[in-house]
Amino acid sequence: MKTTRFMTFRALLSVGLLLLAPSVLAQEESDSSGLGLETCELLVPGTPLSTMGECGWLQRPEDPAKPGGRQIDIRVARIPARGREAEPDPIVFFAGGPGQAATESWPIVAGALRKATENRDVLLVDQRGTGQSNPLKCPQIELEEALQADWEALAPMTEACLESLDGDPRFYTTTIAMYDIDAAREALGYEQVNLYGGSYGTRAAQVYYRLFPDRVRSIILDGVVPQGLGLGTEHAVKLDQAIYKVLDGCEADPVCAEKFPNTADKLRELISTIDAEPVEVTVEHPTTGKPFALTFNREVLSSALRFLSYSPETQAMLPMLIHEAATQRRFDRLASQMLITATGLQQSIAQGMEMSVMCAEDFPLFPRDPQPNDTLLGTLMERVTQIQCSVWPKGSVPEGFNDPVGGDAPVLLLSGEYDPVTPPEYAEQVAVHFDDATHLVAPGQAHIVATRGCIGDLASQFIVEASAANLETECLSNLKPSPFFISLTGPSP
Repeated sequence: MKTTRFMTFRALLSVGLLLLAPSVLAQEESDSSGLGLETCELLVPGTPLSTMGECGWLQRPEDPAKPGGRQIDIRVARIPARGREAEPDPIVFFAGGPGQAATESWPIVAGALRKATENRDVLLVDQRGTGQSNPLKCPQIELEEALQADWEALAPMTEACLESLDGDPRFYTTTIAMYDIDAAREALGYEQVNLYGGSYGTRAAQVYYRLFPDRVRSIILDGVVPQGLGLGTEHAVKLDQAIYKVLDGCEADPVCAEKFPNTADKLRELISTIDAEPVEVTVEHPTTGKPFALTFNREVLSSALRFLSYSPETQAMLPMLIHEAATQRRFDRLASQMLITATGLQQSIAQGMEMSVMCAEDFPLFPRDPQPNDTLLGTLMERVTQIQCSVWPKGSVPEGFNDPVGGDAPVLLLSGEYDPVTPPEYAEQVAVHFDDATHLVAPGQAHIVATRGCIGDLASQFIVEASAANLETECLSNLKPSPFFISLTGPSP
């Protein structure tokens, strides 16, 4: 049985909007932080998205217990408020993954929060091990080679990654990284901050708040990860939950149901068929365009459908793609989707940092003997994680790390109704531990919702007021699932 490369199984932030920040040249000479801030362009890898800011470096001990030992450079960026007057409390952005960099992810959500950034700076710190903060990136392997690797190759591949890194993975955990971020806050002279975290970034934001509650004015958690959840332990169940909700929506839609009847049953049949007899398909390489052969099996199918489930636009394609695969044995489009996403992940995720977080913080919560199940992913996440973490050095986490985080800071929690990885019930689990929590669910949406409809404006108002009391949330009713694709040209008129 073959496995796609391990890095293809982690979460992605959905693509959002872009709003370029104005020139900050006028503030360059007045920098007194000691970070040596200079004008820079912040880019989203593999996309034309970018924004302008001021960038500098913060030196931090790799091992916090040895302040005089090896130092690593932490990348810090500030995007000054656009207005004439700036409030003293900036927005601190925590990227997802784990393994994504704040400076590389912020342009995706910048446009959605433009009303909040009119009079507030944005503070971006590439979490240690990501972006330009001593990145723990595994050597890239040619896509064809990675897709031909079997399960026996996964441990040696993980060992090869470990040996290539310039850093000790034990010191790249969430808790240690939050001290870096607070050091950047202090260096820039901010007394209080507003936190915005997406996906894994919601864990980081919660850990920061637990460590530095007096520094936090407000918190937004978008795609919420409960502190007691081992990331990956429920991916299979939650993915099925989202996919079958989407397919039920097709069944309730007269046009979709007529064109693609009984799609949920067809998916179950397709899984059984692929398990019994994987199919050889020829697809084009997503970057070179050259054709190459690929074994379409359960892992390729589950990866493709998982990645398609992260946004409402691609969820709308699920009935069509499942139907054609089940009835016409057309697997090439699903396989191509998996390849495109895998290629993007190679660019955006620092796999070494991802494993450092996963093996220290999540793996202890994984079942040691996962039982077979009939979900799309089955025990794939458990198998991959067990192999990786049998090799990877594990950092320590504080006692009570997995205890719920709570307090009296105002918190706005955001969820997508059809989120396949951080569904609304996760936000509810977190909300009960805060004295002032408001949970908004975006109808018909998926993973990361601040960029959707009016939610960015609501989030901006929440930051400005540090309160949800005056939010007019009726606009959420305007959000709908994307219309189902009836053909490759899109939905019916």
